[in-house]
Amino acid sequence: QEFRPQLVCATALAGCIGCTLMGLLSNLPFMLAPGMGTNAFFTFTVVLTNGMPWKSALAGVFTAGLIFVFLSLTGLRTILVRLFPKGVKSAIGAGVGLFLTLIAFQGSEGMGLTVDNPATLVGLIDLSGDNYDSSKVWLSIAELCITGVLLAANIRGALLIGIMFGTVVCWIEGAARGVENSALGYPFGFAGARTSANGFRIYVPDAFASAPTLDGLAGAVFEGFDALSDPALLASFWTAVFTFCYTDLLDSSGTFIAVAKVAGLTDSRGNVPTKRQNMAFLADATSSVIGSVLGVSTVGTFAESSAGVADGAKTGLSSLVTAGCFFLSLFFSPIVSAVPPLASGPVLALIGVTMMSCIRDMEWDNPEEAIPAFFSIVVMPYTFSIGYGIVGGLLCWLVFQILLMPIRLIRKENPFIRFQELLNDLFSEDSGEPQPEQPKEVEGEVTA
Repeated sequence: QEFRPQLVCATALAGCIGCTLMGLLSNLPFMLAPGMGTNAFFTFTVVLTNGMPWKSALAGVFTAGLIFVFLSLTGLRTILVRLFPKGVKSAIGAGVGLFLTLIAFQGSEGMGLTVDNPATLVGLIDLSGDNYDSSKVWLSIAELCITGVLLAANIRGALLIGIMFGTVVCWIEGAARGVENSALGYPFGFAGARTSANGFRIYVPDAFASAPTLDGLAGAVFEGFDALSDPALLASFWTAVFTFCYTDLLDSSGTFIAVAKVAGLTDSRGNVPTKRQNMAFLADATSSVIGSVLGVSTVGTFAESSAGVADGAKTGLSSLVTAGCFFLSLFFSPIVSAVPPLASGPVLALIGVTMMSCIRDMEWDNPEEAIPAFFSIVVMPYTFSIGYGIVGGLLCWLVFQILLMPIRLIRKENPFIRFQELLNDLFSEDSGEPQPEQPKEVEGEVTA
């Protein structure tokens, strides 16, 4: 809480710089900001559980960022991503879509449709009038329906209109009824007197603008390198660096593939053009380094970039517009922070719908590709990690190929055929820019 104003400012500034770099260097519609997953790992695992000072943890983020700058400049990061099997590549987008939908259904960041259930792990929230939280859920459902209809009618800006609808209703109700009498207060499942003193709150702006500050936070990373000379912290430091590298490599790479595929920016092999992908990775890595200097955890490409793609974004202009919005939020943080989860949750769920298009051309009748792809899709939401989903799919594919080798030898087939296909595609690239999919004729009908 001591650095809350500074953290809000640092997060917005890191997002502004990251999106600017992405738009200018790669001309791709990817947005960047500190991720929720890495924030949680940074706070609860590295700092609170392992006992590492927060400045040393920031030094770990800085070090991981430098490693990724090297991997991006040399093109090694692009090579690693292009070694993903085609089925797993296609599945990542759908997995990210389900991951976003799971977030959308939760109470902390979304609609509040689901709750913990000791018997089944998850269940549907009580939607009756006897449950205080049901009002927020019903308003979210109303926003979901309205935004869905706007999308079906091809109204540009439908997602933004939906967020504005939920936010304005929440603001008007909260301002009119106050904290104690509001039907839209947070958090979900709150027990006790609904007062501000008890941690109960409503989403209503308490000011119009505020002065940004980074006092005590910016530059603190350089004081954290003392961990390298402390034997008690050395092992934890390098473990944190490895984990930050692993999560950024898989999560950001998975988001790149998923968003680019939905936007129609990939070639027939599921790859983004090499030069643009290398520059996108460089922007991602550089943003992480800059973010740690500002005082935030790993800055990476976030899955909500699909929101812009859903409204037609295909170039870096959308990244630059997002950078401008982040910049404005530096001065209008009271307004931005008053957008309630019930307004953003329905939009995340609808973004999940658009992400499912990634598996349109999946070879579901080919178990070699379908089974690893399926596990990539389902592991992401069930483990709450994009990275685990990618690793699950890759390991499944690798085990299949190893176990199939003796069978192929008996059948006098090449046991390394799938590995050779990956290597052949590694440095191959379709000529020209990726083209949108052409309609195909099926049983006398033309389908898109």
